[in-house]
Amino acid sequence: MMTSAFSLARRRAVFAAASTGYILSQFYRSFLTVVVDDLTRDLAIGPKEFGALGAAWFFAFAALQIPVGIWLDRYGPRRTTVAMMALAVLGAVLFSQATSFWTAATGMALIGAGCAPILMGALYFFGRTEEPGRFAALASVFLGVGLLGGLLAAAPLAYVVSLIGWRMAFLLMAGVTLASLLLIAFVMRDPPTAEHPDEGGSMVEAFLALLKSPGMVPILAMSLVATGPVWTARSLWVGPFFGEAHGLEPLARSQIALAMGVGMTLCALLAGPIAGKLGQPKHVSLAGTLLAGSGFMALAFWPLAPLPLAILFTIQIGLFGATYAVMVGHARLFMPAEVLGRGITLVNFINILGTGLMQYASGAMVAHWKAQGLAAPAVYSNLHLMFGMLMLTGALFYSFAPAKPKA
Repeated sequence: MMTSAFSLARRRAVFAAASTGYILSQFYRSFLTVVVDDLTRDLAIGPKEFGALGAAWFFAFAALQIPVGIWLDRYGPRRTTVAMMALAVLGAVLFSQATSFWTAATGMALIGAGCAPILMGALYFFGRTEEPGRFAALASVFLGVGLLGGLLAAAPLAYVVSLIGWRMAFLLMAGVTLASLLLIAFVMRDPPTAEHPDEGGSMVEAFLALLKSPGMVPILAMSLVATGPVWTARSLWVGPFFGEAHGLEPLARSQIALAMGVGMTLCALLAGPIAGKLGQPKHVSLAGTLLAGSGFMALAFWPLAPLPLAILFTIQIGLFGATYAVMVGHARLFMPAEVLGRGITLVNFINILGTGLMQYASGAMVAHWKAQGLAAPAVYSNLHLMFGMLMLTGALFYSFAPAKPKA
C-alpha cells in the first residue's frame, strides 16, 4: 500500500472535503419525497413521471460509473471528481427553473452525472492510501457521514421550502454544490496511480477477471437489488405512503423521512466498525439486508398497521438497510490493486443501475395500481411486498459468496 505518501492530517482533510460532496450526493438522491406535492402541481406530473424523475438521477449516475472507473485509474480522483461536479451545479440550476417534466428530468440527469465520481473517488483514495483491513470500516463511516445529506433532505428541506419555495431552495443548493467543488479541488491530492494506467488489461479484461473471482457474482447479485428498495422508499415513497395511507401532512411526513434517514446514518456509521471488529463484512451486510427486508414484509402483510407501528417498521428498514459500504468492503477483498478503480465502480454501477430501475418501475407500478382503482393501503402493500422480496432474494444469492478469498 501507499499510506506513507500521505500524512494522517492530509488523509483526514481529504475525508472531510470529499464528505461535503457526498453529503450533497445523498441529498440529491433523497429530496424528491419532500417536494412531491410542489412538483406534482408545478410540473403537472403523476406517479409514473415522479418515479422517472428519481430514475433519471440514478440512470445518469450508473451510466457514468464505467468511464469513472477508467478515469480514476488513469487520472486520479481529484481531476475526475472536480470536472464532473460542475455538471451537478448546472443540473441544480436547471432543475430550479424547470416548468416541465423533461426539463426537470434533464436537470436530475445532470446532477446524477455530476455526483457519479464522488463516492467512488473517495473510495479509490482510501483504497490506495489505507490498509485493506481498514477499508470497510472507513468506507462505512464515510457513507454514514454522507447520509447526513439524506437528513437535510427531510424536515430541514421542508422548512426551507416553506420559507423560500422549492425553486429558490435549489438555486441555493447549486451554490452549495459549487462551494463543495472548489473545496475538493483545493484539498484533495491524487494518490499514486499504477505505473501503467492500463495495467490489468483492457476494461473488458479487467471486468472479466473480477467476474472470475468466486466471490464476485453473488456480490453483484446482492448489489443489484439489496439497497435499491431502501433508497427508493426513502427518496420517493415515504412521503406519499404516509400521506395517502395515513393522512399525514407534509411536515409530519418529512419528520418520518428524517427518522428513517437517521436510522440509515446510524446503520452506516456502526456497520463498518462492527464488521471490522468481527472481521466479517459479509455476515454484517447479510444480516442487515435480512432485517431491512423483513421491515418491508411487515408493511406489506400488515397494510393497516397502526401509525406508530408503521413508523417503527419504516425506521427498522433504515436502521438495518444501509450496509452497502460494508458490502463494497467485502468486494474489495477480491480485487487486485491494479483494477481497484474499475472494480469498485463495477460494483457501484450494478448497484445504482438496479436502484434506477427500481425507481422507474416503482413509479410505473404505483400508477398502474392506482389506475386499477386500488385503495392507498393496497397500493403501498404491493409496493412494500415487491421491495421486500427483492431484498430477500438478493440476500439468498449473497449467502453463497465466500466470506474471504482463499489464502
